[in-house]
Amino acid sequence: MQEIRDDMKIALFTPYLPYPLDSGGKIRSWHLLRALAKRFEVALYTFYDCEPPPASAVKAVEESCVSVTFFSRARDWSKRGLIKSILTPPPLLVKYFLVPAAMEQFHRDLESRHYDLIIADELCMAPYPEISPDLPRIIIRQKVDSVHYREAAKSRPWGFEKALELIEAYRLARYERDKMPPFQACVACSEEDASLIRDSAPHLPCLVIPNGVDLTSFRPASQSKPAAPVLLFVGSMNYLPNIDAVEFFFSTIYEKIRRAVPAVKVQIVGHSPPDSIINLSQLDGVTVIGSVPDVRPYYDQAAVTIVPLRMGGGTRLKIVESMAMKVPVVSTAVGAQGLDIQHGRDILLADNAESFAANVISLLSDAGLRSRLACAGELLVRRYDWDTLTEPYAALVQEVARNWKKYKR
Repeated sequence: MQEIRDDMKIALFTPYLPYPLDSGGKIRSWHLLRALAKRFEVALYTFYDCEPPPASAVKAVEESCVSVTFFSRARDWSKRGLIKSILTPPPLLVKYFLVPAAMEQFHRDLESRHYDLIIADELCMAPYPEISPDLPRIIIRQKVDSVHYREAAKSRPWGFEKALELIEAYRLARYERDKMPPFQACVACSEEDASLIRDSAPHLPCLVIPNGVDLTSFRPASQSKPAAPVLLFVGSMNYLPNIDAVEFFFSTIYEKIRRAVPAVKVQIVGHSPPDSIINLSQLDGVTVIGSVPDVRPYYDQAAVTIVPLRMGGGTRLKIVESMAMKVPVVSTAVGAQGLDIQHGRDILLADNAESFAANVISLLSDAGLRSRLACAGELLVRRYDWDTLTEPYAALVQEVARNWKKYKR
């Protein structure tokens, strides 16, 4: 366990164990957790679906926390179960994590552990700080959930899933308006997300911490690249915005690039790809890698990272990771949201299939352009080191706790 530099005791609730670092959400939660654990005592309360996390992952987290407490959450995925659940509050996203055993355990721990502050990592954890109204609370928003569900619904044809997501978006918007104001502070991924959050809670202080990268780990290991240029897509493949991005790329962009650069290859890296993504491996030059223990070797072999996202908030780990690995990036404006970047200087941006393909082709055809963008990106990303980005977070936590004690006096 790391050295404790402050006697403040924090209860942190996360919807999943933030390890191993195989998704953007876990990476962000992990670095925010470590920023706290360097200064405070952190007790982690977290959840899992079917099987408990592997012992190696638990051990890694236990090295930073004074305790890690797990709870299993049960879901009824049947259509009948979903219909029944959606007719009663709270929203489904929140209801998934309302575990009686977790409520009871936290009630007991509040009496014995004397916490100074409670943090909810994601809106779905909001019910747990409510157990102790006498303690200050902070909420982390990795995305604006109502907007996420509304965008997801727009991308689907009419049917049960679309109707379910539209209802959930409406219910989440109401839930956000009800539950955000009692928090003492919020942490968001981007100014765009912070602006949306302020619509629900105009007076809530909101600290923006964009997604970052561990610059001690993400550094290019090799200057050599495969003879056939590789386009790389990285992202959790059970996340709808990533699925939509990959399907958009292959339905409208890929063939345009292949006609200009017949030798081009594409690698798709990310855990839990659905059948629609796995089947893309039948296309010439396409490899669906799936989950990997370390994404850096794939960046090392890539000529260009592609980010054809059309929905989703926050900031993209895949972009800052790619820049740290000196791989140039082609992205949509949505994909690059929240980053202080400039088209043509450190990234290429395109929002339609023709210009996206043209930008990729330009990079594959021009080694000088690839080098200029790679060097500019590597310079830019120095501002996005996790250790630097998370310093204000620890300071915010301490300030909220101290102000609360003054207020309670």
